[in-house]
Amino acid sequence: MTTTLLLNVTEDGLRLPRQLFRQTGEVEVVERNDYILIKPKSSEPRDARARAIAALREAQLLVRPDWEQLSIVSPAERAELAQKAGQGKPLSEIIIDERDDRA
Repeated sequence: MTTTLLLNVTEDGLRLPRQLFRQTGEVEVVERNDYILIKPKSSEPRDARARAIAALREAQLLVRPDWEQLSIVSPAERAELAQKAGQGKPLSEIIIDERDDRA
């Protein structure tokens, strides 16, 4: 839809009649050599990563898992695990030993 208007420029700037625009939200002003374009601001994310994620979600190729997130391991627990893993035994044997200790 194209509408042509005769406009007056005031000291405040260019004033446009509100009835010409339905809920514009934020607008973007683009300067060209022979005109100025006022258009709704794009709602698309600007950075490449955000655009890629948005495209994957729209194509239903990216979903949030419905299982619980894993708990965060504290630095003390990490140190304990590093000490156990550094004993020279294979990890499978360490796990078996821990299971036997719990039983």
